[in-house]
Amino acid sequence: GAREIADNKILSKRILKKGEIPVPHLITKISTIEELENFDWNILPDSFVLKPNRGFGGEGIVIVYGRKKNRTDAWVKADSSIITIGDLKSHIQNIIDGAFSLSGVSDIAFFEERLKLLKAFKPYTFKGIPDIRVIVYNKVPVMAMLRLPTKESGGKANLHQGAIGVGIDLANGVTTTALHNQKIIEYVPGTRMLLSGIKIPYWSDILKLAVKAQEISGLGYLGADVAIDSEKGPV
Repeated sequence: GAREIADNKILSKRILKKGEIPVPHLITKISTIEELENFDWNILPDSFVLKPNRGFGGEGIVIVYGRKKNRTDAWVKADSSIITIGDLKSHIQNIIDGAFSLSGVSDIAFFEERLKLLKAFKPYTFKGIPDIRVIVYNKVPVMAMLRLPTKESGGKANLHQGAIGVGIDLANGVTTTALHNQKIIEYVPGTRMLLSGIKIPYWSDILKLAVKAQEISGLGYLGADVAIDSEKGPV
């Protein structure tokens, strides 16, 4: 049961929401090739995230920032490249075929709202949204890090795609040592912005959310990823 929740994004969204934990809003999902053929592309907002339900490590995630001017069938991604309905279709077909799922089993594609970046984090991040990964063991937060998207990671907060990981002192919510591609770094690449000493906003709320997520999940040990939305706060 608990592992099934962890491996299934839509299910965990539903269960966390029921437990009154804020989660990004689910726009819609596409489960079959037939649903894909009949999909109404007009229901998508200007900005969204497309994810495989059973994906892992940030694979298969597409982040869309806005519509391409004067086009109804194209959007702009984090790296400023254009993505069309045709591109999205073939990507969703790959998701449904299980290209990104753990065991290659067929999967579901879903669209969710794109969170809005907190101003305080803007200087430290390339495009996407940083998040805070909190490792919780038996209702106690034991480790945490801030994950910062870079150009290399395509705006995603996944370390093995090139994001930066910065340790956080659990007692006070202030960042310590930063790692990028397994090397210790002091500054945001290409800048003189120090990565240590950043005070994480909403720190106690973030820890409480992570512990609550563990209680709801039924897992004795988990990593909770908390993002801070500029309007909703920790999600």
